[in-house]
Amino acid sequence: MNHEWKKIKLLADADDSVLKSIDERGWPVSYAEGEPVLWEGDECQAVYFITSGMVEVYRTAIDGRAHTLRVLRAGDSFNLAPALMKEEKNLANARCLVTTDILVLGCEDLQIIIARHPDFAVRILQEMAERLADMTRLTSELALLTVRERTAVFLMREAENILINAGRRWTQDDMARQIGTVRDVIGRTLRDFEEKGLILRDRGNISLVNREGMERTADGCE
Repeated sequence: MNHEWKKIKLLADADDSVLKSIDERGWPVSYAEGEPVLWEGDECQAVYFITSGMVEVYRTAIDGRAHTLRVLRAGDSFNLAPALMKEEKNLANARCLVTTDILVLGCEDLQIIIARHPDFAVRILQEMAERLADMTRLTSELALLTVRERTAVFLMREAENILINAGRRWTQDDMARQIGTVRDVIGRTLRDFEEKGLILRDRGNISLVNREGMERTADGCE
């Protein structure tokens, strides 16, 4: 059996019968940096499990502007919701930010496995609930926080991510897509943070040097 499945958070506690069923039906695929995995609106064909690399899930507006919904790393999975829906249309786009290895499981196979393994079905429900909570948080941040506050939240969240140093350095365009603004606003905000001693920038690297002050900024106190 392919033990790569155990690297996936959704499958970490799955019993051997579930893993065996998935292993019999799933297959590995490798993607290059920048290569798309799926497109919004296309027929959903599979759910994807990342064993290494980094994937950006995003949506685009009519004018071409993109907004990042999630940045996923090894152990994460995506496209689960449309794989369980009747119409089965991809809800967002996904592209690889670095060279990425993914395990793929077809929608029909996923549904068969869920029907045969009630414990795994419960785990799927828990996963969907967690994702709903994440989307609720994201919606709240976009609706209730200023760009300055969202930038502070983003920087603190990334500072806590122990994998970020081994990942992809965020450009100001990347940050703008994730925070929900434009590059110029991000640039001005970062300069202001640096002038206030909250961060230190060095050749594209950003270090959080005053977390307490950044927390106050994220709370709208400064």
